[in-house]
Amino acid sequence: MGRRRFWQGWAAALAYWTFAGLVSASEAHSVGGVGWGHALLTSMTAHLLWVPLTIAILQLGLRFPIERRRWPSRVALHVAGVLVVASFRAAIIFSLDPWVGWYAQRPPFPEVLTHALFTNPFIYLTVLGVAHAVYYADQLQLRDTQLARAQLHALKAQLHPHFLFNTLNSIAALVHRDPHGSERMIAQLSDLLRSTLDAAGTEEVSLQEELRSLQPYLDIQGVRFADRLTVKQDIAQEALTARVPHLVLQPLVENAIQHGIAPGTEPGTVTLVARREGTELHLEVRDDGIGLKEHPADVSRGTGGGRGLRITRERLLQLHGGAHRLELRDAVGGGTTVALAIPFRTEPSP
Repeated sequence: MGRRRFWQGWAAALAYWTFAGLVSASEAHSVGGVGWGHALLTSMTAHLLWVPLTIAILQLGLRFPIERRRWPSRVALHVAGVLVVASFRAAIIFSLDPWVGWYAQRPPFPEVLTHALFTNPFIYLTVLGVAHAVYYADQLQLRDTQLARAQLHALKAQLHPHFLFNTLNSIAALVHRDPHGSERMIAQLSDLLRSTLDAAGTEEVSLQEELRSLQPYLDIQGVRFADRLTVKQDIAQEALTARVPHLVLQPLVENAIQHGIAPGTEPGTVTLVARREGTELHLEVRDDGIGLKEHPADVSRGTGGGRGLRITRERLLQLHGGAHRLELRDAVGGGTTVALAIPFRTEPSP
């Protein structure tokens, strides 16, 4: 049980047993004719004694749940737990009775213990049931988280060969036409692969780190397109610390170059924009290339863009659910814009 859940458990137990004690005291006063002061003292004391015992049972249930593989030993453990709780509570009731006054005449301890052994197991099992509900809810959430992470890793793994093959194709196109350029591209490819491998297993990085890891790819494309490609950045200072999915910009830039700049014959510009707008981080990759040849496509619905954008869309869905937008549209003045909005965070996701 984590620290936060521990204190939440204490608060919930205190609230429940206080309410139950007040209800019991009111019943004893109105139905049994017991004086309100005495009813409140005896009832509240008896019920509040369950608060620490409730926390102990919850912790025991979360630590040692009854599972199929170990059910005999776990059942035996909780039977022992019932006996310990009943005996402890009987001893406390017996010891405090002279001051609290539960009994008009205090009975022998065996009678108090017998009564506890008949009544306390039901409460123990009820609290144990709550502990199991929390335990299995945690297990389900953990499995969902592990599945989501596995899917993210699989999607990210698809990006690596996608970029690698495209880059190798670019190098192959320059081998005979520009041998020195192809050598520089190979060196940049080495840097790109190194930065990618260094971030293996990392799903999110700061925007500043993402821009740094993007640079080798931009250098490769700069060699490939020579004077035909210009890359500009319009990045707000406060946006640099925002957390973004690792390799989120690369497919967006690749889409702009491959589908916007490459098909044309004139020089083109790709512009990267990052701004914080309220609780969201807005990223845009714009090009002034040939533009869309069909109606603006909404990538969040699965249309438009190539394989890199499809994988990016699926990763964003895994990371942010419905709390993101990814749109592919015609840019003002010509060209294409890919616009992305995700929650603005500066701390890693839990």
